[in-house]
Amino acid sequence: MTIDDSIVQKYLSGEKPETYKNRWIYSSLDEGYLFEKPDPQNRDWVSLLCRKLKKQIKNYLPRNENAVKRLFPEFDEVVRAYTVMLVVGFPDPYDAMALEHNGNGYTIFDLIQFGADSLDETYSCHRVLTHEIIHLCLYRKYPKHEDLDYVDELNYTAFQEGFAHALTFPEDLETFKFDSFLADKYRNAKKQLRIALRETDTGRQKQYLVSADTGDYWDKYASISGKLFLLKNLESIEDFLLSGWRNFTEMILNDEC
Repeated sequence: MTIDDSIVQKYLSGEKPETYKNRWIYSSLDEGYLFEKPDPQNRDWVSLLCRKLKKQIKNYLPRNENAVKRLFPEFDEVVRAYTVMLVVGFPDPYDAMALEHNGNGYTIFDLIQFGADSLDETYSCHRVLTHEIIHLCLYRKYPKHEDLDYVDELNYTAFQEGFAHALTFPEDLETFKFDSFLADKYRNAKKQLRIALRETDTGRQKQYLVSADTGDYWDKYASISGKLFLLKNLESIEDFLLSGWRNFTEMILNDEC
């Protein structure tokens, strides 16, 4: 795994944003060009966070390693060819993203969006890094086409985010218990997913696609419903992976909870 901290080092050394704001990463999301001038007052703690994350990345261990590598035998191959870019310049809520560029896989960590709280000694980036690498494994298996319609976009998002969140949510999948708290969150997410799938107004559809996997954690209705569907039915997770994403939301809504 390679670490590229060239952008954050430009920021820390006081270089003007003009020297890095046109890098490909800021134009690689579906939302178009995204760049927000980083506040120079954050440099002290960003410098500390950069050092901390570089050390953790160099000693990376996947979350739920046995389950992840069983589902994705290519995981180690993806990791070896992988680059983590430590950057600044993305607006909220873009803290961590998995991207592909010229056939290579990248995770982008925006350190300002990570926040100073990430300096806490208990925080490890291994969970979010595993999350993003799972996305790339899924992209390999199920590439995303550019012309997906609204319903397919929700299916793909729920599938992608569901697996990435489910496999990294508990500390140990083998001892995980689906409790009443999660059951309540599952019902709420499914309710919102059903409403979103019925929407026909194109303007409101765009809003639903954004809120499907962004915003407050438990309000990301597509991510949460996909994640909790898989965690509730862990014994069949390999079958769901092989089935693919096209009817994933239908399976979620047909699941009793």
